[in-house]
Amino acid sequence: MVLVMIATMFLAKERMALRDTADLLSCRNLVEIMRHRLPTNITADEDLAISITERHQRQRQAMQSAFRRHAGMPSASD
Repeated sequence: MVLVMIATMFLAKERMALRDTADLLSCRNLVEIMRHRLPTNITADEDLAISITERHQRQRQAMQSAFRRHAGMPSASD
């Protein structure tokens, strides 16, 4: 439980620090950053940044798609 709280606090601090450049920073992104620091296939900081940017683009597309699907649904009062 303590590790979860520490991880959540770390995520909150990173989100605050990077809110202008990485507004969709997630736990998964942080795991990827940590994996990057350990031996892995991502060999350069640029590769990591590209990977996270691509993931954020996919997240935005999914959010926009969900919004469009939700906007087309009739409301409960109809």
